[in-house]
Amino acid sequence: MALSLAKGKTMKHSEIKKLQADGFITSEQCSQIIERYGLKEDGGRFLAIISTIGSVLVAAGIILLVSAHWDEIPRAVKIALGLLLMLGAHGGALWVGGEGRGYHKTEEALHLLGSGLFLANIALVGQIYNLSSHPPNAILIWLAGIVALPWILRSKAQHLLVLLGLGVWFAWETSDRTGVLYLGESGNQIPALALLGLSYLGFGYCLRASGFAEFSPATESIGLLAFQMFAYPLTLEFWRSAADHGSGLSGFVIPVMSLVALGLLALGTSRLRGLSRQWRWTWGLALAAAIALLAGYPYRERDWGCQWFATLALFVISLLQIHVGLDERSASYVNLGVAFVALHIISTYFRLVYTMGTTGLMFVVSGLFLIIFGVFLEKKRRTLMRAIKTNAP
Repeated sequence: MALSLAKGKTMKHSEIKKLQADGFITSEQCSQIIERYGLKEDGGRFLAIISTIGSVLVAAGIILLVSAHWDEIPRAVKIALGLLLMLGAHGGALWVGGEGRGYHKTEEALHLLGSGLFLANIALVGQIYNLSSHPPNAILIWLAGIVALPWILRSKAQHLLVLLGLGVWFAWETSDRTGVLYLGESGNQIPALALLGLSYLGFGYCLRASGFAEFSPATESIGLLAFQMFAYPLTLEFWRSAADHGSGLSGFVIPVMSLVALGLLALGTSRLRGLSRQWRWTWGLALAAAIALLAGYPYRERDWGCQWFATLALFVISLLQIHVGLDERSASYVNLGVAFVALHIISTYFRLVYTMGTTGLMFVVSGLFLIIFGVFLEKKRRTLMRAIKTNAP
């Protein structure tokens, strides 16, 4: 049971009670687990959904009412109203989650609304006083204001919001011509964002042995998704922009991101206790190779076949990811790996059709491989899902 909690499987109140009824845990242990993880009876989920929808409707209604009379409202009143809404959301969250009430899902939803209203207040102040010289700074100020909330509130939702916000700021800053991290017109933002995803993955691994282990699964999932999603365009035929090494401070962005990702992954992969020592090294070296591929992309030339090399490398990494997911009993690893194996095969088909006149033999061979490999993966996926559902060792 403790293993399943550490792996990120959400335990329900009814499941804990069933474990007690079956004699696996004592009543005292049952109470301690429910209190430690803030588990409530399943009926509380309906209240959380209704409360979240209600909070959003109230906020939207107030925004619409204010918008209808926007020009008539003094600046000070606009700012004061925005602050009251934000403080009201956070205050309401503290009240509903207080001792004796314990509506933790509703509390989390209101805190999330408060964080969103903080960004709205920053935009409001910028609009009132025409502070728009460098728009990404607004996201940076917002992140500075909410970065501590996940750790103070122990909120996975706030943690994901910070990770997404950091990704938005980084993408915007590296694409804005006025930004100090601007990476030019050659598309180097793509490998930089993939490196950010690998940094998230390594950070998630590091969280496994920390006091915030419950943040690890979501951090790893979003990191793997970002890495695979932003690395995938590097395999496509249209990716033929000229080499651009960057200039000034922007020239250090990808090297620094590579070192950060490498350091976090080197530290984090040692904590993958679901893998054997051999597979920890294999997976770690595969991720290091991915970092080398991404770090070298700004130095590519036009016609040296880098799309084929990237396709082969990412295809192998996706296969290794599936094996790691099976050993770690992680459905997200397996499903994401299978999806990108299929995407790499599809993109290879399109390149072959575009560059070759006769591709019949290649289609037959690769099609047979895809069918056999798909059957094998589906069997493995079903076995994994049954194991996760039954919590079998």
